[in-house]
Amino acid sequence: MPTDSRLLISMPEIAELAGVKRPVVTVWRRRYQKSFPAPVPENAGRPLFDARAVLDWLVETGRADRDVLEPDLRQHTIWHLGSRMKPEDLLSFATALICLRALDGDEPLRSDDAWAADLAQRASRIDPADKFLQSEIKTLPEDTGWLIEAVDDLVEAAWGCRQAFERLLAARNRLNVPMLYHDAISPDLAGLIARVSGAAERLAVHGTVTVIDPWAGTGDLLTAVMAALGENGQPIVSASTSEDLARLVRRRLSVWDLPTANIDVRTQRQSKANPAWHLMVTALPYRSLENRSRDRQLRFVAQIAAVLGPDQTAVVLGPADLLCDQLAPAEVGIRNEILRTDAVEAVITLPGGLMPFRPGYQTGLWILRRDESGRGQGRVLHADISDQPLTAQTVDDLVEDITTWRREGYHPAAHRRALTSPASVADLLSGHSSLSGLRQPDLPEATSLRHARVAQLLDLRTRLAEHAKQPPGAALITNIAARDDHARPTVTIAGLAKNKVLRRLKGARIADTHVTGEGHHRLIGMPELAGQLRRGQRMIDRLVLAAHYPHVRLTEPGDVIIAAGAAAYVDIEGFSVVEYPVAALRVSGDGRTMTPRALAALITTAANGRAPGAVRTRRLDEITLPVLEPDEVEELDRLLAQIDQQRRWAREQLDILDTLSCTAVTGIADGTLTITPHQ
Repeated sequence: MPTDSRLLISMPEIAELAGVKRPVVTVWRRRYQKSFPAPVPENAGRPLFDARAVLDWLVETGRADRDVLEPDLRQHTIWHLGSRMKPEDLLSFATALICLRALDGDEPLRSDDAWAADLAQRASRIDPADKFLQSEIKTLPEDTGWLIEAVDDLVEAAWGCRQAFERLLAARNRLNVPMLYHDAISPDLAGLIARVSGAAERLAVHGTVTVIDPWAGTGDLLTAVMAALGENGQPIVSASTSEDLARLVRRRLSVWDLPTANIDVRTQRQSKANPAWHLMVTALPYRSLENRSRDRQLRFVAQIAAVLGPDQTAVVLGPADLLCDQLAPAEVGIRNEILRTDAVEAVITLPGGLMPFRPGYQTGLWILRRDESGRGQGRVLHADISDQPLTAQTVDDLVEDITTWRREGYHPAAHRRALTSPASVADLLSGHSSLSGLRQPDLPEATSLRHARVAQLLDLRTRLAEHAKQPPGAALITNIAARDDHARPTVTIAGLAKNKVLRRLKGARIADTHVTGEGHHRLIGMPELAGQLRRGQRMIDRLVLAAHYPHVRLTEPGDVIIAAGAAAYVDIEGFSVVEYPVAALRVSGDGRTMTPRALAALITTAANGRAPGAVRTRRLDEITLPVLEPDEVEELDRLLAQIDQQRRWAREQLDILDTLSCTAVTGIADGTLTITPHQ
């Protein structure tokens, strides 16, 4: 394989590397012809580029950070060079090499021409019983010296063997090996499971923790627990997985600095280990709905609940229709048996899409733990977050709610629940309560809420009555009349600019890294004009603006913000930054030829989109506007101002009505309010 082909990269791969869409790369090539790397000449049919040169260009132009993209580039190198190898073999060899380097003092894998014998000797010393890497190292093909160099490069770029190993597994969906990713769960969900398990708290108090996973898969949940523990200690891990994945899981746990004596990974054909475990984290094996044995899966959970000791916690992920939804009478009986054990600490109905390969699979989470404090006797904490994404804040709220519910060191009444609410086991058994649905506030919170909501409703009624007494102003007078039937002259925006009726200010290209939620200047671009984002949601700091964009001109009060195919609006406050392709128009003169308010209305009304059959959208300069008489401009501006005033008045009233409706319905739904017959 030629040495210069090691780091060739295609245009779609450049887009993936830079985190942009594919057409953006085409724009870069056309716009920056002098600086953007040229494709290698021998691959003219499918343009390929020197990956290192592309990375240098991205860094030099401020579009990327080298420390962030360098590991991605090295990983791409492995996938690219391994295209002639079976994907499962590539991952097996690459992870074995990373594991060997990690366990051999992080010594580089590169050596002289006798690399095969050297690596085999090192593998025999590290893994004499051939449990996880010796066979892979000894069966490396003779022509894979490139893989050794690429793995060394990846480890160096990723700042460690563990990071390199996890980076390869994070991109496993790019390999066509279903067993690697068909049951993978999102990192956010894995982190939630690890944190609610209490592994870190257990390790901090007792100095040791034994973690088991009966269906470990590739070990996602086990490594999430390792990440939650950090550098505070080394757990004992026992897992069961398929024969094809057992060696991979052993390698993965080894790079997390676990001693070999602390790792017990068995295949599902072998007898399962039954250690005196402290923590179980597992996901019930996926089965399609028509092939799912609900009775068998529920009895597995029931068995755990029956034998659960006072020093044990089990976190079980499974189908929501089994763990959280309504069930048939026979299946309800098994689930009720579990609830009667008083071992169920919390039940969470999760949003969909947390198993990327199975986006339609709705999951639920059961946390089984004995109530040592006795404060939660006969009650279960439940939450239904199926209608919201699993964000970092949601995870934090769930962890705090569950941790402070009935565990030692906390008192439930001292903490307000953000997403969960307690339910009586008796109500669940009788059917008067459900494991899913709207969150119900607990007693102290409900007492506070009902008084606050009644006061808020009274205040809203008062505001509504006062608002109704203040009409928006005089009656709307349009002065609209029929016009003589002759053509009205028109002029383009370019023509108005040429006649110095207005000036055009171009939008600036702002890097995403410079956009924040707080700052001194509002950023107005296509998301704001299209209504996707609220104006003021994207900001930029004035010091960043001065340092990186010294030529950008801020808008002035009254500038009209426009873009092709979008509604124009008047920037009343000014001092905003316009983002390309959006532009700003500044009306000059005495206002008799044109006013900002009239200009924005006429532009919005004009047909400035793409005409049927047209190849491109009409440019802003080509937008055609009618030429109005001075008195027409004055009257149109007055009419628009009056309409804006009445629109603001109506919006204020709508806001009050929406708040009143939401407060009333929410209070009635969660039981803090009631509604009486009208007197």
